[in-house]
Amino acid sequence: MSVQLKEVPACIVRELKNEKIPANCVIFYKEDVGWVYRPCDSDIMFGLSQPTVYSSKSTELVPHDQNKRRLERLGPFGIRPTNISLSIIQDSDMYQVQVDGQLRALAKYIDIENVGQHAPIAPVTLNRAARDAAHIPQDATHFCWAYPPVGFTQLSQKKKAEIDQKLASDDPDYTFLALGGFAYFRFDNCTFKKLQINSLVKADSGLNFNGPHRWQAEYTEHLFNEGRFQDVTISELLELGIKYYCFINPREKLKSSRPDGAIWIPADNGGFVYLYDMKGMPHIYDCYFTVAHQSSTASITTGVMPFSLITKQQQSTLRQRPSSEDHSRTKSLLPVSHETTDQFNCSICLVRTVRCIFIPCKHMCTCAECAESVKEKLHSVCPICRMAFTEVWNVFL
Repeated sequence: MSVQLKEVPACIVRELKNEKIPANCVIFYKEDVGWVYRPCDSDIMFGLSQPTVYSSKSTELVPHDQNKRRLERLGPFGIRPTNISLSIIQDSDMYQVQVDGQLRALAKYIDIENVGQHAPIAPVTLNRAARDAAHIPQDATHFCWAYPPVGFTQLSQKKKAEIDQKLASDDPDYTFLALGGFAYFRFDNCTFKKLQINSLVKADSGLNFNGPHRWQAEYTEHLFNEGRFQDVTISELLELGIKYYCFINPREKLKSSRPDGAIWIPADNGGFVYLYDMKGMPHIYDCYFTVAHQSSTASITTGVMPFSLITKQQQSTLRQRPSSEDHSRTKSLLPVSHETTDQFNCSICLVRTVRCIFIPCKHMCTCAECAESVKEKLHSVCPICRMAFTEVWNVFL
């Protein structure tokens, strides 16, 4: 017998609101008492909110999208110091990098900017052995996770393939900019002095993680509103169906979206959260991994495997594309590619055409309808760079 959730009639919904019955409650009939309600715990709310199908042979929840797969393991990651010149922009959650030296080639990618977002700066909690394994300066007092600079996720497949060549050569600077990394500081005289910038590489030793642990959906909203969840750029995670990730600081106190929700401290040494749904809705595979107290200190004995921005399917598509000579002869006969048209789709609804530019950051990324939603729900914060905007200019493509 299949079980389906059905929509409550509007007249009953109105009465529930009039009686001010909280949304996080379940209502049921009890013999000798009548209709009663009680607060529902987060696990039950999580399960009820999933886009699921129910099998007549099993009561286990099954993901609605069968193309998604669970992330079973994270790391270990090797740590590589970089030559990145990074500075924290005061009174903000943004950083700035100098695109010079061997990074000068990035200047041709007009989509990429030299600013990005970082997680809140927090104290370093790892012990000396774990610090050594993670190449953390012994005099570092604080650190933060730095997300890739603005624009990396908007690059075309061809441009990502070009940057992939740098990642394949194990270039730590490009790896940091494409995938993110850790910045370490020493707090001295009321200022944070930058000591070192580290990138992550796949390895058989280094920074270890515990998990996966089930993510509690009620703590997503506040992190989303703060701009902490960013687009995933690593191909292995994209192939699993993961859309967003966030770094949680050591002993960070997370706020619940429930009125009576408790403070949650999920990670003693920090960790990563991974979400599967494009709209940020709860998914049964949402999970988090915590940094292990004891990281492996053994030397790396096997070759380091670089990360990639391009999924296997995208790599196959790129290999099958015609040569530039063939393309020049036939391009007038071909329709506009999905890759080209997608560049003009709203980055929020993904359907309507881009119509608005946010000022002063000058990002053109939403349709008129979603621009209004950004003003109301995100308090006029650009969804790309998280900078507050003061004006919205309408454009026509």
